[in-house]
Amino acid sequence: MRGIIGRERGSRRASRRLAASAIAVALAVACTDVVEDPTPNRVDASGPLSVYVVNYPLEYFTERIGGAHVEAVFPAPRDLDPAFWMPPPETIAAYQEADLIIENGAGYARWMEYASLPRGRRVDTSAGFRDRWIASEGGVSHGHGPEGEHSHVGSAHTTWLDPTLAKEQARAIAHALVSLRPLARADFEAGLGALEADLDALDRRLARALEPFSREPVLFSHPVYQYLARRYSLEGRSLDWEPGEMPDERKWSAFGRSVEKRPARVLFFEGEPHAEVTGRLSAMGIRIIVFEPVGNRPAQGDWLSAMHLNIKRLAAPAAPGAMPSQQVDPQGT
Repeated sequence: MRGIIGRERGSRRASRRLAASAIAVALAVACTDVVEDPTPNRVDASGPLSVYVVNYPLEYFTERIGGAHVEAVFPAPRDLDPAFWMPPPETIAAYQEADLIIENGAGYARWMEYASLPRGRRVDTSAGFRDRWIASEGGVSHGHGPEGEHSHVGSAHTTWLDPTLAKEQARAIAHALVSLRPLARADFEAGLGALEADLDALDRRLARALEPFSREPVLFSHPVYQYLARRYSLEGRSLDWEPGEMPDERKWSAFGRSVEKRPARVLFFEGEPHAEVTGRLSAMGIRIIVFEPVGNRPAQGDWLSAMHLNIKRLAAPAAPGAMPSQQVDPQGT
């Protein structure tokens, strides 16, 4: 998949270097005098395990597997993208004290590269399929809400959008929990089994729902759908459009040229788009589908129900290739 927006150099590169330096300094201050603990089996078995995670899918998986044996903590604010969130020093200190630190891997939560976290308590849930990581499509830098400017260069990291990879991440969590609480193995295995069954069912539903979209090119509002696209054979191109924001005319011009060269009639958005975006795309015969990656907590329900809501959105209001029902006649007739 190729992004349609060219890279912006110069000041943007300088901004990223300054941001990286600021993060390094902040984390160096926050992580002074931390002793690494390579023996996590020291955990007191009298209470639930303290498990800190870096995104909501991992919190959901941990709770499903661990049940009453764990206290899963995902401290990122609801209105931020956890992938680019910078936790304050006191939150980093809480990660350092946790019995387990569950990571997504694949370049997710870059702040962890600078933090001194106990190596023996860290679990990289995607390390087992490193050979199946997807390289990001270029290094376009852009803003992403209160987190500020960032770039998607490196590996694609929304691994859980492929349920088969999500299962491998869940198994890594279960393995780590068993290593700390072997007497609870049966409970962890039961929790894992139920979660895997739900992920298998989700995979089947996604395959059926996305099969019609594999027949022609689609568009993605952001480079976060790579694992979904690979799993379900979607041929897509990524923009750098934010939900709720109106792209400037430069982006609209680039978009128009791209669609003219390579037509696409469906655009997947991470969240509800700006009303003017919806109207303008509808006038072009392009259908918008909100498909949330669910990296953070949804407004309602849990991770699994949010994914099933994505599937419901795929079925309405129109089939791929058809003009959307809310189409606006550009001639006003």
